[in-house]
Amino acid sequence: MTPKNPQVSGWRPDFLPADAQFARQAKRLRALVGQQLIEAWTVWFVDDDWFADLPVVLRFDTGAQLEIAWEKFDDLSITWDTIDVGVPPVAWVERPLEWRRNADHALLSRVGGVVTDIRATRGVLETQSVDDPSDTRARWLTTGVWLATDRGDLRIFNALDENGLDSEAVDPDSPCGWRAL
Repeated sequence: MTPKNPQVSGWRPDFLPADAQFARQAKRLRALVGQQLIEAWTVWFVDDDWFADLPVVLRFDTGAQLEIAWEKFDDLSITWDTIDVGVPPVAWVERPLEWRRNADHALLSRVGGVVTDIRATRGVLETQSVDDPSDTRARWLTTGVWLATDRGDLRIFNALDENGLDSEAVDPDSPCGWRAL
C-alpha cells in the first residue's frame, strides 16, 4: 500500500474510490481527446523490474501531465503536474528507484499517438461465502483508465493494490465493462 505522504518526486497523491475520482476528473480527462501522448514514465528498481506501486506518468503535447496510481481494492489517484521525473523517487522500499521514460512496451507502443477516446473500465466482482457456497454476491467495480489512441489502446488498471498496464485491442462498444467519462 502506498503511504499517503510518499516522497515521490513531488507527487501529491489524491486517493479516492475510483467512481468518485472519475466523477471529479471527468471533464479534464475528456479534454485529453485530441492530444498527442509524447512520453510516458514509470518507476523502476535500478537494474531490475518495474515498481508498479507508484504512479504512471503520461505527458501530452499541450503540456498536460497525467499521473495515475491505483491502490487497495478500488482506490484511484489521478493528479496533474505534481511529479518531477528529474527527481529520483523515494518510497518505503530499501532498494534504489529511478524514473524511466517509455520503458514499458504497452506505453512505448502508444507514444506519439493522439488520444481518440477515454473511458473507465469496469468489471463484475463476485464473492462467495466460505460457509455457504450458494451465498454469492456480485457488484460492478471500476477497474481501470482506458485511453484509445490512433496507435492503439492503453489501459492502466488496478492490478490488486498496484498499477497494471495493457495495450491489447478492446471493443469500446461492448455493452458491459466500459463507462464513458
